Amino acid sequence: MPTFLDNLETLAQKQPDDKAIVFSAESITFRELWRNIELVSANAYRLGYQPGDTFIFASKPTPNSISLVLGLVRAGLRVSFLDPFTALNSFHVRIGLLEPKFVIAESTLFTIGSNKASLLRRLLKITIADYGAIQGADFYFTGRRLPFLPKRARSASRDFFSPVGQVSSIGRVLNSDSIIVFTSGTTADPKGVVHSLESISVNFDETSRIFDFKPKDRFYCGPITVGMVAMSSGATWFIPERKPNLTCNKYFAVPTAALDLMKEFEIQGAPKNQIEYFGMGGAPIPPSLVQRVIDVVGEDTRIPCLYGMTEILPVAYCDGREKFLNVKGDFLGQPIEGVEVRLASDGELQVRGSGLMKNYLGRAPEQWHPTGDLMRVDNHGNLLMLARKKNMMIRGEMNIYPSLYEPGITTIVGVQDAVMVGVPDEFQDDQIVLFILLDQQVPDSKQLRELIRSELPIHVDKEALPDQVVFLETMPLTGRDNKRDMTKLFEIAKKELAEAKQ
Repeated sequence: MPTFLDNLETLAQKQPDDKAIVFSAESITFRELWRNIELVSANAYRLGYQPGDTFIFASKPTPNSISLVLGLVRAGLRVSFLDPFTALNSFHVRIGLLEPKFVIAESTLFTIGSNKASLLRRLLKITIADYGAIQGADFYFTGRRLPFLPKRARSASRDFFSPVGQVSSIGRVLNSDSIIVFTSGTTADPKGVVHSLESISVNFDETSRIFDFKPKDRFYCGPITVGMVAMSSGATWFIPERKPNLTCNKYFAVPTAALDLMKEFEIQGAPKNQIEYFGMGGAPIPPSLVQRVIDVVGEDTRIPCLYGMTEILPVAYCDGREKFLNVKGDFLGQPIEGVEVRLASDGELQVRGSGLMKNYLGRAPEQWHPTGDLMRVDNHGNLLMLARKKNMMIRGEMNIYPSLYEPGITTIVGVQDAVMVGVPDEFQDDQIVLFILLDQQVPDSKQLRELIRSELPIHVDKEALPDQVVFLETMPLTGRDNKRDMTKLFEIAKKELAEAKQ
């Protein structure tokens, strides 16, 4: 089967002068991109690296950094994107599993993570991994040379883009490891998702069909995997910067970034019904957010909402408007072609398909992947997510799943987002705190807050009604994808309940 790398090689011949990637003032054509990929592949061998070697990559997406990753993957190396802000114990466990041959990181990460910069970290109030302390690895930096770089650290641009003889043919094994991404897990039991070139390409093909990518499309997107889908389909990938580009015809964003984009569209007065697709995924997508997108970009825009996970993406998708059809849970749509689904005895969704990961690092392959999501399948084959298995609260003999109620709460006027958090009492029953993120488009008032409280019984079963309702002006967020910071919310919930008892 043709891989996404084969597609890029073909695009370099068919539309060589079209732009593949644009970031700020930088851009690269498909011809230049493929030439860089070949250069990097050749230099990887010149520097002594072999197929199967692992490297850590920690650099922002730019035309050069994307060329660098793709060239190394083309050479048969496997890449792991390790977040520098991972808990330090967990970081070291993951490094032990990967045994990387070399590290490519931004010079600022090397500098701030150095043991010589401990005072700077304290001033910045951050904890960051020291890439330069990884034993047995070579070090390459991107960007300018800065103080405290590891000894013998070399410039990635200089070493991997040096003129050398071109590699005309590289024997790629479709099922060999290409990408390793760690998902959440305990320090002692990390889960490294291993994808092959084949499984990545299957996922790319399916996502491309959802967005109907074509040459000349202008696609604005932050997540690397989705951006590369568009690029390998012949579209131009616009990487987000401080001032977003609002002249594209297709977009994808995680929910928090989608909200920011809506604000920018309103500030700049972007015309309605000019965007063909505005896709979202990576976190729960409440109906209130879908409505916000419709209000800003217009009724004619398609709003594909993707459901999936690192292990296999996408699994299913729907148009966001379908989320209003059933707010007792999260409407996800039908599984995509090539993905098989089944429900375990407890209702947990299990999936398999050609886009499923090879395995977890160091573990045997799975025949069926348990998603951790409790589902219902309606008479038309649509998936309706009821809850995360681990995200469950208990009151007496009743199991309470927050995601069964949160989507409905967001349909109340003035509510932008809703999160239910359980805090166990001395009897291990959960006291429930409901966090309401107020819609900035609706003036805050005592009457609005009372209205929201009064309408909760319409959307929440009596047994699951919250003990406390806390109104937020901003939602605590964490991680590169700006997901809800559940640890922070739990701490706030404990404090609110304690103060209520006084």
